[in-house]
Amino acid sequence: MKAYNLFLTGFLIITLFIPAFLAEPCNAAFVPSNNITLERGGMTWEYQEQITGNESIVFRSFIDLEAGDSDRFVNAWEILKAESILRDKMEESVKTKPDVKLNGTSEPVKLTDVDFLLSKEALGEIEKTSSITNSATVNYTFDKPIGQEANIWLMGTPTSNVTINLPAGFDVEKTDGLDNESKESENNYTVLKGNFSQEKNITLWISENETYKAEMQERKRIIEQNAENKTNATVNKTRAAGKAVKASKSSGFFKDIFIWFYQVIQKVNLV
Repeated sequence: MKAYNLFLTGFLIITLFIPAFLAEPCNAAFVPSNNITLERGGMTWEYQEQITGNESIVFRSFIDLEAGDSDRFVNAWEILKAESILRDKMEESVKTKPDVKLNGTSEPVKLTDVDFLLSKEALGEIEKTSSITNSATVNYTFDKPIGQEANIWLMGTPTSNVTINLPAGFDVEKTDGLDNESKESENNYTVLKGNFSQEKNITLWISENETYKAEMQERKRIIEQNAENKTNATVNKTRAAGKAVKASKSSGFFKDIFIWFYQVIQKVNLV
């Protein structure tokens, strides 16, 4: 395979996962953005990238050469095949050079799923310079859930936009490598927004909010108490039903004895 083709195949993967590839800030030709959702037991990293101008010609050429028949036209089948190629390349890239660390190591971070979606905007003649917006989603799990405190390291494309959603009930104590940082908090969720630094990857130091933790413990206590009350009510109802059944059976037994005795008396009188 020619070096040119290798470059095309790795174009998005390199720019997504190897920040050194972009020695200069992103320009209008290639605009990536990131949406990261952290949970106690894992995380989801959603990528979106807009390619315009000459870069869109390069990308359409990649689809035509790597996934098509080099006829200078991109069809729907070639897009599907290109999605599969890029999905595999992305998965290989993440496994080779992890882009997430938990508490200073990538060991507890496990890649579980990768999905790559190419836009239908790529259809047509490869010489088109109209924009193409692609997206990808990468899911991870953590070997152990995040404790009361943790630090998260994220490697992304320099200067690209990023939104980071913290787990419910967690506050951010400190950040490093997040430029133009802003913070929003609502309903026990904290959202950070900004850009990956030109020279640093992002590190977050987060901790569990004590008020939220107390609320969750109280909620758990109430749920357990309600479950216990319901169980006790069921037991009492069952006992009451059992007593009613015994009373009914006793009444019926004595009634049967009375009828039998009455029938015996009737026979005696007849004699």
